[in-house]
Amino acid sequence: MVLWWTAIVYANDVTGDFSNNYQDSTVDSNNSAKTTTNNYNATGAGSAAPVMSAIAPTMMGGGGNDSCLLPTTNGIQISAIGFSTGNMRQDAACNRRKNARLLGAPQQVGGLGLQVSAISVLCDSPEVFKAMILASTPCPIVDVVTSKLLMGSKAVDKYRENPDAFIVGYASNKSFWDSLLRLGEDLTDEVNKAKATTNSRDTRSISEQFRSTRRRVQPDRSTENNGVEGDNRPDQQPSTGVGSAR
Repeated sequence: MVLWWTAIVYANDVTGDFSNNYQDSTVDSNNSAKTTTNNYNATGAGSAAPVMSAIAPTMMGGGGNDSCLLPTTNGIQISAIGFSTGNMRQDAACNRRKNARLLGAPQQVGGLGLQVSAISVLCDSPEVFKAMILASTPCPIVDVVTSKLLMGSKAVDKYRENPDAFIVGYASNKSFWDSLLRLGEDLTDEVNKAKATTNSRDTRSISEQFRSTRRRVQPDRSTENNGVEGDNRPDQQPSTGVGSAR
């Protein structure tokens, strides 16, 4: 009995009974504590220093959404030296649209009501200039001698006289303009033939062609409405039909 009570207690052995509230019970889990101390000399209070970076500033367009200023930012980082910058530049196409809007808008909404001037501003773009002539509405141009505005075929004739000066974007698309305007060709005969064909056709409007009112030609080749409808002329008997179509 004495030997049994004096037995050696080994690691992981339990002395006492957990089911009883014995104050002298001990438990050995065989865990050892170890303390490690790390010393860092770099800046960062015990952690690695962050990588240096040049952050470009945020540039907001002046005037809000209705502005033609485009912000640009740049940044560069080399080792411990960094550089960043911000700037704004004008958008030429945006300025052109705004100028055309101001010139062409009616005065009631704050514009100037100058439609031709607005078109001339847009025609400063090669794309617009090309689209206008392809739609048979060439960009207007002024005749210095008469100070009159040339539009339509007269404007095209002016283009053909000096395409380098009057056609926007002619140098960058020379083959297209040479083929379209037939530069270097004499078009006199074709123009006269086209005019003769136009004059031989009935140039009256649809309403004039089907109008029942008789007209009298004056000595100066002008026409006058005599106010007499259909067959009810002095030299003819009035029509007896009721509700007849005219």
